Amino acid sequence: MSRRDSLCDAGVRAAFSRAASRYAGAAALQRRVCDGLLERLPSGQRITRALDLGCGTGFASAGLQARCAPSGLIAADFSIGMLAAHQAGAGVPRVCADAHRLPFADGCFDLVFSSLMLQWCALDVALPECRRVLAPGGTLAFSTVLTGTLGEIDQAFHGLDAHRHVIAFPSAGDLETALTGAGLRIERMDLTTETEHFADARALLQSNRDIGASRVPAGGRRAVLGRAALQTVLARLEALRTPDGLPLSYRLAWVVATSAE
Repeated sequence: MSRRDSLCDAGVRAAFSRAASRYAGAAALQRRVCDGLLERLPSGQRITRALDLGCGTGFASAGLQARCAPSGLIAADFSIGMLAAHQAGAGVPRVCADAHRLPFADGCFDLVFSSLMLQWCALDVALPECRRVLAPGGTLAFSTVLTGTLGEIDQAFHGLDAHRHVIAFPSAGDLETALTGAGLRIERMDLTTETEHFADARALLQSNRDIGASRVPAGGRRAVLGRAALQTVLARLEALRTPDGLPLSYRLAWVVATSAE
């Protein structure tokens, strides 16, 4: 299965829908990242129409509405459950949409905003789609995660089976190449690392389920992990303990790009 297929995978879609009711309470890091992306938006830009792509439960809605013309924001997500839980502001349409096949006309948005969604996509398909729906000179602002994200989980499962336990994230170089290939000019790219800490290993693993991100569509394990293997995973995670708790790392890219005139 390619990454293009992964966003359409029924299991991925179902996982995010199941997590919708608890997402807002569990996604503290995701909320911080969304706020950080809002802060990176160019100041003074006139935005008549904006798309919140992969809107989830609506962390960006208020910030985007404050920057848009009245009724200028559309919220889109591929998960019906997330859209149902979306805390939409007055007059914000919610659209169920796949980032690989956006149901919008060419050049209809001044801004496409997407926080922590594009890692689920084939960049060589989704980024050209974002470029297609941008007006000339429009802005694509997004955050995504890169290689090394959830590395603690990768290490904990290493050698126990032949399956993947986190999705294959792109490198910064992959991201730059995909942006250039899509006809987008990078105005700003910040690379940072964010680390969450958990009281114990079970809480760390549960956190990934609570935000709907535990489904690995390509090469992921479907059978239940055996008791002995699970104990090994828990012990390996516990061995990483710091004074702040058990760490879980996110390598982040924050990108502001513009479409070619």
